Amino acid sequence: MENDKINQIETILYNEDLNEATKQVASIEDSEMLYVLAANYNWDNGFSIPKAIIANNNCDMSTGLMMFFLSDGIRLLEDRESVVQSGLDEWNKFITEVYSRLETDSFKRRNISYYPELTKVQKFKLKKSNPNISDFFLEGIEGNDIEIPMI
Repeated sequence: MENDKINQIETILYNEDLNEATKQVASIEDSEMLYVLAANYNWDNGFSIPKAIIANNNCDMSTGLMMFFLSDGIRLLEDRESVVQSGLDEWNKFITEVYSRLETDSFKRRNISYYPELTKVQKFKLKKSNPNISDFFLEGIEGNDIEIPMI
């Protein structure tokens, strides 16, 4: 990834003005930049940037799936009721929306790969408790591997 794109991502990640940062995310037209931004996001900073990423029309399926797992979406797959009862309304709403968009194929399909880091035991348990789970939640999405610079 070119230095100017990395610098743009860095500006977004370290911008203290969330309104400005979300506007910058909305203007990104490169799906790989969104992927790298999502991979480098510090989830302690809230959901403004992640919401802007998934709202961007250039957000692809791999980025959505990565964000689902990075935001601990596996808990939704393991036990939906515990997520609802968690009391973490913003998190619940976020992962539920990402899950829904993944299930309905609302994200664009590009050529970026993403493979969730799940063990064979986790995959088995998820498949057993959710027999109709879409395969990509367990196996990931094939495509080109994107080098993720640490920003």
